[in-house]
Amino acid sequence: MKPTAALAAPPRKTIRPLRRRLLIAVTTLTAVVAPALAQNGVILDQQLDENGKGYTVIRVWGSHYEMGYAQAQLLGDYIVQGVNDTKTFLGGNYDYVRAIMAGAVWMPPGIEDEIDAAVDCLAVTHPQESIDELDLKVTCTAGEWLYGCRSHTCWGRYVAEPIKTLSTRRLDFGTVLPSMNHHVLCTRDPADGSPRWVNLGWAGLPTAATGVNEFGTLVSLHDYQCQTDFAPGRMPRMIACRYALTFASDPDVSTHLDTVYTELQDYEIMTGSFVNYYAPEGYGGVMVCYPYQGGPDFYYCRAPQKVWHHGEAMITTNAWTDGTYTPADENFGADAYYDDESPKTLESHWHLLANSTSLHQLSVAYRGREDMTIWADGRLDPGRTPRLEYEWYQLFDAPVCPGDLDGDDDTDQADLGILLADWGCTGGDCPGDLDDDGDTDHADLGVLLADWGCGTGP
Repeated sequence: MKPTAALAAPPRKTIRPLRRRLLIAVTTLTAVVAPALAQNGVILDQQLDENGKGYTVIRVWGSHYEMGYAQAQLLGDYIVQGVNDTKTFLGGNYDYVRAIMAGAVWMPPGIEDEIDAAVDCLAVTHPQESIDELDLKVTCTAGEWLYGCRSHTCWGRYVAEPIKTLSTRRLDFGTVLPSMNHHVLCTRDPADGSPRWVNLGWAGLPTAATGVNEFGTLVSLHDYQCQTDFAPGRMPRMIACRYALTFASDPDVSTHLDTVYTELQDYEIMTGSFVNYYAPEGYGGVMVCYPYQGGPDFYYCRAPQKVWHHGEAMITTNAWTDGTYTPADENFGADAYYDDESPKTLESHWHLLANSTSLHQLSVAYRGREDMTIWADGRLDPGRTPRLEYEWYQLFDAPVCPGDLDGDDDTDQADLGILLADWGCTGGDCPGDLDDDGDTDHADLGVLLADWGCGTGP
């Protein structure tokens, strides 16, 4: 597949000088090539081996339809792989699960547009696969069958300025689908005014596995009881997570938990679970749902409790707690960690949960709205991806054109002139160094040529 020039860049809320490592297709671990650019989407970083194991960092923007189309345009091969892996895994149950998803509730409404757009794109790029909406819905709801996890968050005495909250989520289970060895950090910048958000998952997910929104709220799900009711009209819990991430938009974050919890009480859930809603600075909680409740399926919302580490930390595992005691299956040393009341760092918060067996992990150091650091990695069977370390603005305000050397938001002759004038530079501080390896050479020329015409119109 050949790179496609980006047409329209999204409006930027902030414009900052940025020389970020944009390792597009030419800098993958092997010769696996993906298109670097699409209308309304760009691959910011990608490292994949010959088996498709590795990671991709992708940014999409625009309407829900445009975002869904861009994601499929950039990652179509891997979305197809995920669908085929899911069919193999479910075997004779595949049609049954399709029927379940045909009757499921998907919110917000724009998520259906994203799925429809991906189907439309794949009909053009992979017509032989005949992938339809239900194929993608089944693939996007692996969380109905899986997920054991650990999470923790802290604020107050446990952090030091400028950090106001630290949150980490670890996803624990085996690699059920081979395509889960391709970890995708996807950033979404919707044009409808709903919150920007980032999801760590797999190719093509419009749902949320582990997500954080522009307010610094980390949302994820944990196994709890796991009783299921696949009756029509119920909401898959991965959809509940996606909805929770993007529903509240009041600038006052203190209102978000109540707003989201009240909204979700209007829906019947498909699978019992804990849904983390780690809003920053103590305004978060853990929402509990169960499909066989007499009243609303979302029936309990746990808030921080002063008797557990001063009410300035929370923990979620896969066992019950009302917040006044440590859950029985806690196994990573949370009490000892928080008994030490010295301020925590992002590094220590990450390492409390980090291990080689978790499928993926994401940490957030929150300083303010759209001002945070995000770290993420994933398991590769064997090994792990490098830890991805980004500032929020790098994910959302990075140049759309990776070959742009003169900062005018396009890639053209002027940028080529800069690169050629700098040809052969070594030792760092090279103006033509596009891959941040300290020199200007054929690799940088490859990045620029793959991006040629970006930002200059159709």
